[in-house]
Amino acid sequence: MKLPAVLAAVVLLMLAGSLTASAAPNTGTTALLGPAVSGSQVDVDVSVTGGMPIVPYEYAIQNECYFNGKASGNPDSFQRDDIVFWFDVGGVAHATMPVYFHDIPADSACKVFLIRNNTAVKGSTTIYTVGP
Repeated sequence: MKLPAVLAAVVLLMLAGSLTASAAPNTGTTALLGPAVSGSQVDVDVSVTGGMPIVPYEYAIQNECYFNGKASGNPDSFQRDDIVFWFDVGGVAHATMPVYFHDIPADSACKVFLIRNNTAVKGSTTIYTVGP
């Protein structure tokens, strides 16, 4: 009589674990809030949506710049900052983060995106060119 109860408990635990693991991953967006100009900085609005809660230091913003004008290969400049403070806008987690272009020459191709667990967050990449 105990064996069927134990088997039923094991099956329920396995189902509960698979439901948790099958939760859809969060997606994100990034948007520059001004022009990217060499020698300056610009704020970037980042947002994360999905069923998983957002906690401080879980996500980071990463900006990569390529001085040759093509956003591929190894970046010539790299900025990565953890996101600590989030605010709610209509049920969507947002943060505003600065990106610096102090040493980035004009006409560089750059891309900014969100990172979680050393992986780019789906939908969060924005590619742009730095102006003079």
